[in-house]
Formats: sequence, structure tokens, C-alpha cells
Amino acid sequence: MAVFLPLSVFLSLLATGVTADNSYTTSSPPPPLPQQASYNPPTPATPPPAQCDKLLVRVEGMAYCQSCTHRNSWSLDSAKPLPKAKVSVTCRDAKNRVMGWRLAVVDENGYFLAEFGVTKVSDFYMGDPRKACYVRLLASPDIKCNEPTNINFGIEGALLRDEGKRWHGQGYDNVVYATGPLAFRPAICMPKHHY
Repeated sequence: MAVFLPLSVFLSLLATGVTADNSYTTSSPPPPLPQQASYNPPTPATPPPAQCDKLLVRVEGMAYCQSCTHRNSWSLDSAKPLPKAKVSVTCRDAKNRVMGWRLAVVDENGYFLAEFGVTKVSDFYMGDPRKACYVRLLASPDIKCNEPTNINFGIEGALLRDEGKRWHGQGYDNVVYATGPLAFRPAICMPKHHY
């Protein structure tokens, strides 16, 4: 025969831990909750340099005389530096108009460098000198190698590359972009085969 206890008595017995054999059980206190570590995002040792809204833009590159053996190709194997060759660097403004033009003369090693004054980034076409500026071959002092080639778009306008040469100056960033290499070629090349 089952004994029915009123519900309130049954609940009070359960709360005190009485078991069927009238013995008491002690429950251990619940384990303490693990403390959650507060999240602190890592802070960089030094903050990254903020890019300025002004740039001093320089454009560098190389100019060569292409070997006759590679005529009608973009190969510069066996090419030689072309000292005193002239190239132009043109940059366009935000409205796609010419905002600056520089003449650069190639040194004895085939290297040239053109520099523009400090300019606001927003003044360049699309806000990016790489999209706003281009380099073209102008003239070669060597009458044996004075025909411009379109290697790396030296006739159409060679675009600029960002090679990570950037440092902060006095209220503006200095940036050196690269282009080319560009090349002239001999107007007359001896035939490869003799008949």
C-alpha cells in the first residue's frame, strides 16, 4: 500500500535531503564558477604610421638600348644602359588634366629619377599617383640606338609601381614609385642570316 504524502510535505523532505531510508544526505556545495578572464585586445608596441594627405612623389626607372638580337620582342637580354637618354613623367589631376610634367635624364648606369613637389593626394587623378602618372620615352642621344620601343609601354605611357619605398617627412609622405624598364633600339640592325 502506497503512502501518499501531501505535496508540501514531500517537497520539504526533498529540500532537507531525506531519503527513502530516512537517512539524511548532505550535498556538497556547487563548485565555484571559473572566473572568466576579461579580454584585453593586444595593443601594438608602436602604432602604424598614419598616411598623410600630402605626398612628395618621385619616379625612378631604367632606360636601355635593346640588342638587335631581340628586336621586335620585349626582351632586354644583352641590353645596355643608354646614358643621357630623356624620358618624360606626366601626372594628371583629379579632373584628368595634366597637373605636372618632368623631364628626366638617364645617368651612366641607365637610371633616371624625376621629382614632383609636395602635392595633396586628392589632387591626383583618382587620388592615386600610380593611376595618375605615366612615363614615356622622349629622345636618345645615340644615333645608333634612337628608335623608341613600346617595351613596358614606353611609347604609350608606362604605369607606376609601388615597391614600398615610403617614409614620413616633415608633414608629408615621401614616396618613390618605379616604372619600366624602358628601351630604345637600333633603327638598323644587320640581318641575322647572310644570303
